[in-house]
Amino acid sequence: MKKVATLIMVLMVVSAGVIFSAGEEEAVSAELTMAGAEPTSYTKFAVEVGAEIVFSGWGDATEQQIYIDGIERFSKIYPGVTVDYQPIPADFQTKLKAMMAGGTAPDVFYVDDQLMTAFGSTGQLLALDSYMEEASVTREDFIVSLLAIFTHDENTYGLPKDWGTLGLVYLPEAFEAAGIAEPTDDWTWDDLYNAAKTITEKTDYAGFGQNADWARFAPWAFSDGGSYTNADFTKATLDTPVINKAADFIMKMKNDGLLVTSADVGAGWCGEAIGKELIAMTYEGGWMVNYMRNEFPDVNWKAVQVAKSNAGNRSNVIFTNAIGVNAGTAYPKAAAAFTLFITSRENQAEVAKTGFAYPAHPDQLDLIIDPNDRAISAGGLVGKVAYWGPNTGKINDQVSKALERTYLGAMGTEDSFAEADKKVNAILAGE
Repeated sequence: MKKVATLIMVLMVVSAGVIFSAGEEEAVSAELTMAGAEPTSYTKFAVEVGAEIVFSGWGDATEQQIYIDGIERFSKIYPGVTVDYQPIPADFQTKLKAMMAGGTAPDVFYVDDQLMTAFGSTGQLLALDSYMEEASVTREDFIVSLLAIFTHDENTYGLPKDWGTLGLVYLPEAFEAAGIAEPTDDWTWDDLYNAAKTITEKTDYAGFGQNADWARFAPWAFSDGGSYTNADFTKATLDTPVINKAADFIMKMKNDGLLVTSADVGAGWCGEAIGKELIAMTYEGGWMVNYMRNEFPDVNWKAVQVAKSNAGNRSNVIFTNAIGVNAGTAYPKAAAAFTLFITSRENQAEVAKTGFAYPAHPDQLDLIIDPNDRAISAGGLVGKVAYWGPNTGKINDQVSKALERTYLGAMGTEDSFAEADKKVNAILAGE
């Protein structure tokens, strides 16, 4: 919990937060008890009579149930607003762009960096600032670093629904079988390498699992100060000694037979490989808590922070997505009210109890109670938000492709990341 408290101090500004109810002609305060919580003061504002809004997001059955429950809580406060939940589990971004082009997009939907890039500067997302002001909600009610992705021309086009980071997830039984001590928060890259080597040599487990993925590469790349672009997103920074050092270390593990991909062991992703007890270690996030609980309840697993570089530095990556409103909605007030509620302290407190994701409010991080979840969330202490401006998706794709080339042996790390650097600079130049 000391780490969580530090995270609160380091990443964000804490301010007293309020949220609203609806249906009144004038803004008033009211007392409401939610799901057994203490009565909370709300600021109400009027919404459209008979509003019917459609809400869409991605996610599996577990995530869908979380939002079904959230809609039920919202309906108790806004009984006059009907919310039709229409999840889109696969190809969400592609389908939503097509729906937006065809005028059939939902009123409220998940917004990631890709959709923010597509809709944020084109007038297709509703600016939420005036509704936030009416509801006495401020940007400082949220972890402020999470809002960078969803801000354009000083307007807020999405509110973070949650966030995540990575930890070193492992199987204690693999370490016991190898006769070595389990990982700790003080581990370095060399510690990870040596443990993977011993496990590979002495057991039937693969040592470490990692796909050619920009996100899993991030903790390695960022630990000694690396980044994918410069601070103002105008120049690539992939052709650097720091990036090459991280990539070289990963490739040493792979070439020495200590690092495998999920496909190498017959799994769909490395989290599944942990669940199937095929690999001893991997970098995964807090989503493992519910995943393992639901899919592999009998498998014992643990988590610590990602390893430090051999220079003693540690960094991580922070993921976040938001809820945004279609600017073309027929019910902007009701849609904004729903967005503000779903991302509110009150609703996120209930989500936190499920272990699904970390609350986006700085004063709620002590709600993370699962020990593995707490260990993983500590990565937020040193994390970098995964955002490189409007070209984030394209830049991340080039990092993943650079790793793919090295994994396949098509290019060495230095040449591959120099190629990625050139391509990212071309992207940033609009070529």
